[in-house]
Amino acid sequence: MSKTDVMAEYLDWLKGMCGYAAGTLVLHQRIGLVWMTFLKEKQGKGVFLAQPADILAYIEHRQSSGGVNNTTLSMELCVLRTFYAYLHDYGKIFFNPAASIPELICRPAAEKEYLSVDECFRMLDAFDTEDPLALRNYTIIAVLWSTGLRNNELCSLNWRDLDLEDKTLRVLKGKGGKQRQIFLNDRVCEDLRQYRLRLGGNETDPVFYSFSVNAPGAKKNLRMSTSRLDDMIRMHAQTVGLSKPVNPLTFRHTFATHMFEAGVDIQDIKEMLGHDLETETTIYVHVTIDAAKRLLNEHLANPSKYSRGVRR
Repeated sequence: MSKTDVMAEYLDWLKGMCGYAAGTLVLHQRIGLVWMTFLKEKQGKGVFLAQPADILAYIEHRQSSGGVNNTTLSMELCVLRTFYAYLHDYGKIFFNPAASIPELICRPAAEKEYLSVDECFRMLDAFDTEDPLALRNYTIIAVLWSTGLRNNELCSLNWRDLDLEDKTLRVLKGKGGKQRQIFLNDRVCEDLRQYRLRLGGNETDPVFYSFSVNAPGAKKNLRMSTSRLDDMIRMHAQTVGLSKPVNPLTFRHTFATHMFEAGVDIQDIKEMLGHDLETETTIYVHVTIDAAKRLLNEHLANPSKYSRGVRR
């Protein structure tokens, strides 16, 4: 079967079975032909013989050619995953080369966009949590790192939005008025318990108060503002010697990246961040090509983990 024939069948399937619009069909056709041309000219093989290493070579080729941003590359990989899932499901190939490729591979992100695990702990460990104000700030950073909350979502939290027994947090005032639930890890639950034990708070009270400038140990009956939150994080990052600019959004990028590196599916990260579209989430996830190679090598070196291209 020629590449023209297989592409025509694939497009008919997308139109008839998936109901794709004309513009989307043109997109899949264009990306598919670019991929097939790359396979023939650079790898010397046809579409049915592609291996995971060929997809990785394609990624490197597209990145080195210039003019291809993360969103475009993510879209192209999505097309290839759909295309090879179709070929595999309909018995045209017995091995899906796209099954081992992570959901998003992008250029190495600028350092300022997210923090390493060590940098996060540097910020946390620098607080003297015997001081009430420092305890509040410590807890804020712990929550941001472990949940990826937006700054306004964190400042809007009331104690009734947290269930530390079930280890859940409800976001009632998300972007666009959307609500969602986030699961909390044991460490941040214990941090929040200790914080409430020390500073108190009724169910309808804000979790994070604004403290009096003249009496830092005395909380005002005021919710912490997003501007005060931004200032606190920026100044603390400078205090611990981080050279990069740090703000609440940095922790959102950090949360998404660390979750992805830990093996969490991009769709699950999308739900935790409160996004409607996967393309929104890919902006926050930073995976280097070296990380992609490690995942690929694990796949190639451990075929027992896969059955017909699908991880067991």
